[in-house]
Amino acid sequence: MVDATGFTLDAEDRAVVSGDLTLDTVAGLYRQSSEVLARASGKLRSLDLAGVGRVDSSGLALLLQWEAATGCESLEVRNAPDDLVSLARLCDAQDLLRLNGRDPA
Repeated sequence: MVDATGFTLDAEDRAVVSGDLTLDTVAGLYRQSSEVLARASGKLRSLDLAGVGRVDSSGLALLLQWEAATGCESLEVRNAPDDLVSLARLCDAQDLLRLNGRDPA
């Protein structure tokens, strides 16, 4: 389990996500990300999940919401944890997320 959760925008217009994406954390991350996405005003190009620990279906739903909120058809999800890739496949959502070459086996 990763304790600190966060959603920040770096200098390369990449959202850096940290912490667990679970039922316990998504509400806070949604509020935090809404403020960041409003300031980004359409600049966001990718989500970096290198700092993410656990992901459940709530986290998958939040990722899909972030993708929809950006309005960017080329938004990439980078460094996706294995459990996210597996969950996306299980939910038949792998084509909705651009997992930067990660093929859910």
